[in-house]
Amino acid sequence: SAFFYGAIDVETMVSVIDDEGAQAGTTPTDPLVGNPVAVALLCSFGLGQLSSSAGFEAYNTHNETARGEEQFVYANDVYALVGSYDSDGIATDLEAAGYTLETDGDGYAVYADSASSEIVGVTDDVYAYSYPNGSDSSFDPVAAVERVVATAAGDRTPKHEADDDFERLLRAGENSGIACCLYTDADAFASSTLSDDQASDDDSLQFEYGSFEGANGVHQHLSVAENAATARALVTYSSDDLVDEAGLESSLGTEATTATFDRVETTVTIDAEYGDEFARE
Repeated sequence: SAFFYGAIDVETMVSVIDDEGAQAGTTPTDPLVGNPVAVALLCSFGLGQLSSSAGFEAYNTHNETARGEEQFVYANDVYALVGSYDSDGIATDLEAAGYTLETDGDGYAVYADSASSEIVGVTDDVYAYSYPNGSDSSFDPVAAVERVVATAAGDRTPKHEADDDFERLLRAGENSGIACCLYTDADAFASSTLSDDQASDDDSLQFEYGSFEGANGVHQHLSVAENAATARALVTYSSDDLVDEAGLESSLGTEATTATFDRVETTVTIDAEYGDEFARE
């Protein structure tokens, strides 16, 4: 099975979506920058959904996160804000706004809004939400949101604790700024996984994973400064014969000022630096 997530701190998201290229709705052609920028735009889209939801006032009123400390995560069709929240206050206000209790767990709760079909999960550290997936009738937003908040509350084992390869990939990568990760527990990504845009809620968002054919894990990180950006990608393979370093070199870092590729056994690390127009076509 395949697993995808993207994460961004709110301050970085503001910097990226203020970029002229991002404002024009464009994403870079270089996947080292394009995939993280797509995460920023996807999370911005998710924040728009939150701000127009019936539960926004409950979230906003009981958000106790220090300014600049909140992180936005998108994982397998669930949006989650990570910070500090008065979960009891949120629960009370959600019920007052017409949400009904779906699951009352140990340290978490899941609610549903019948008017919008939105599902919301809350803990002291996470505010998660999702909607039915119009392109995938098998997706269950209640179960998906419950997995997120139950894991946050310690009631479920996180994936990285149950999968050593995934844990190593996460440990090797950075998760500040913008991060995104695509991983499979198979020997290599299925072609359908690489062609999936990973963003079913917004048809304009495109992730590009074709460069990683034969790999089984990709962790990308983008750090944005005022006049530059730095990208790093770690690409893992299950065996030596699947490593395609030449293919990576021909398709990644194409817009970079500098780019280096370093292979250690079955892992290739790419580091690239970009100028101030990093979000351009």
